[in-house]
Amino acid sequence: MDQECVTNCFEPCYFFNNENVPLRIWNNKTWHIIAEAKVDFQRDVFQKVIERWTKEVHLIIPPIEYAEIINDTGLESSDTECKELHEESLIIKPTRTILRRLIPKRKDKDDELEELIEYYECISESRVVYSPIIKSSQESAEVNIPFYYPKVSCLSYVYSEYKRVYNTDTADYNGIDDNDYQSWIYIEIVPLTSFSNMLHTTDKMKYAYTQLFKKLFKWCHNTSIGYQKRVHHDLLVPKDLYMQTYQYLKGKYAKELVRNWTEKTDPAKFVFEDIAIASWLISLWKLEREENFQTRLQSFVDLGCGNGLLTFLLTSEGHEGVGIDVRKRKIWDVFQNKGAKLIVETLQPNVVTYPDVDWIIGNHADELVPWIPIIAARSSDNANFMVIPCCFFALSGSKYTFEKQIISSGKYKAYQEYIHEIIYKCGFIVEYDWLRIPSTKNVAMVGRKRKSNNQDQIDELLQSIGSGIMLRLDL
Repeated sequence: MDQECVTNCFEPCYFFNNENVPLRIWNNKTWHIIAEAKVDFQRDVFQKVIERWTKEVHLIIPPIEYAEIINDTGLESSDTECKELHEESLIIKPTRTILRRLIPKRKDKDDELEELIEYYECISESRVVYSPIIKSSQESAEVNIPFYYPKVSCLSYVYSEYKRVYNTDTADYNGIDDNDYQSWIYIEIVPLTSFSNMLHTTDKMKYAYTQLFKKLFKWCHNTSIGYQKRVHHDLLVPKDLYMQTYQYLKGKYAKELVRNWTEKTDPAKFVFEDIAIASWLISLWKLEREENFQTRLQSFVDLGCGNGLLTFLLTSEGHEGVGIDVRKRKIWDVFQNKGAKLIVETLQPNVVTYPDVDWIIGNHADELVPWIPIIAARSSDNANFMVIPCCFFALSGSKYTFEKQIISSGKYKAYQEYIHEIIYKCGFIVEYDWLRIPSTKNVAMVGRKRKSNNQDQIDELLQSIGSGIMLRLDL
């Protein structure tokens, strides 16, 4: 769903002014209705989206790594759950209650927070209530709520099959409009201060609420029309394992690397990108060892290693390996002094092999990317590889021209198909994963399973380019 569609279809109304915030008594609490919007999707769509938000809290609160479920209880429905909404004196029981603990990414800086989640289903309304559990006095509760969580006693997302009616003079809730058959969604909150109905909403929180509301509408709309993501992460490595490894490596290396970066490139991009790639590889290799009942850490060669950071990270975590490039970078001295093996060497890809290496890596390795599957296939029966295609080069070393391809989904996809064909001819089963890195060229293509030893097809590939290999001198 593009931004234009969100703008045209989504017409929210926000109530951030203290004087105009509609109030509603529900379940013995005074709720401030801070956002409402008319929608055209069904209740089950809202329920499906809220369920995913509850399971994958990091999608809504980015500083959170994951949520630890302490208890998840479904309650039997009762008569009070099915009463009409205007019977406000009733105490309505939740249909489901979840107690969870929010685990932040920055464990050394941000506190964990326990949270109670309650689901409610009424005749014409679905509601989910999120309540932080603050083990302190009401006066100090705001201070004790971590920065990543709204400073509220309760926050609720509501789907109603009718429009709410308010008294425009007093902003009081007057029930529902039976003549309005359009569904609506709402954000409601209960402020922290129990003895005041004043709503203290900072500019930062106003922005957060508007973004949450827009995201709720967008996700529900996309779900209702059967939207499917264009890419799917975590195909080869579970997200939990990857995130755990990433947070560990980031905490261990990032600050010092950024502070001491000597290259002209932006450390904010390259440091965290290579930490992410290293996290993915280390996680993949961990799963591989467990599957094969092995304890020895995998060895590697990083071809076209560039600044050498990926080689440094993998080596620092115990993997024996070497990074190779045609020219030295300034920061190599730093990495070499800390044990990384980085070598200046001009490769002849139609000749070179690495028979004693477990994995051959091509991280945005330009001209070497189409060659790495061939090098792996010729190195040994146990050699695996991973490449992240970037710039478009053919086996000849010249720019890939797409002459024999029909480009239907963009050049990057077409280039992946070209690399896929080479991998297939080398006898590998091609596996894909979309990495969580700050780059649009984030597709990892992996060869670790073989369907055959296609030496004849490899020879055909080499014969097709003859001796016309032209590799740059500065990968």
